[in-house]
Amino acid sequence: MMHTMRTVMIAAVFAMAVPCMAWGQEPQNIGTPGNPPFADSYRSPVSEVSVSVGIVSGFGCMYDFFKVLVEGVANAIGNHYKTETDFIGTYGLDYYAQVKSWLRPGMKVVYEGLCTKVWDTSNVLVNKYYTTTLSFMPSVQFSYLNRRHVKLYSGIDLGVTFLFDNNKQSSGNATTLFALNATPIGVRFGNDRMFGLVETNLGMDALVKAGFGMRF
Repeated sequence: MMHTMRTVMIAAVFAMAVPCMAWGQEPQNIGTPGNPPFADSYRSPVSEVSVSVGIVSGFGCMYDFFKVLVEGVANAIGNHYKTETDFIGTYGLDYYAQVKSWLRPGMKVVYEGLCTKVWDTSNVLVNKYYTTTLSFMPSVQFSYLNRRHVKLYSGIDLGVTFLFDNNKQSSGNATTLFALNATPIGVRFGNDRMFGLVETNLGMDALVKAGFGMRF
């Protein structure tokens, strides 16, 4: 978990540094009569591609909790099990098209991995789970603060998740699930070509994630 947190912190610093370095290289728009500088307008459409890394998703937390709970009840009612979960991380690849100054439809691809170990009261390893999810979610984001260098937004994502669950007691299985995710608040900062992002999410995407992207 600490390794994942360090990875997210490094990604956040990098996400802030890249667009900041690019600001000084950007041509300045001084505006013309009737066309103020940095007017709130966009080419139609403007495309964005970004990558991100984050801590565990809300789904990952709940899935791990119930997996450990069921394991404990099924194998040793009344015993106190020791569990340990290593979160491999949550990684995202996003595409959005800026069709309006306040509206961005797009697509999210999210990968998440975790490993859970379960010991019995004699400190014997009972089971070891490797769980991964791969989610494909059409998405829409709504900007409510839309400045040239800073944008605040929220969003909703709906799609499908493929869950792969392997453990030491069986060959594992694959399950297809309905995917749902909400972005209560996100921020993008940068220029017309490069930007960093930090988001909070509830659902299949990372609870907190940071990344960077490009517009074209």
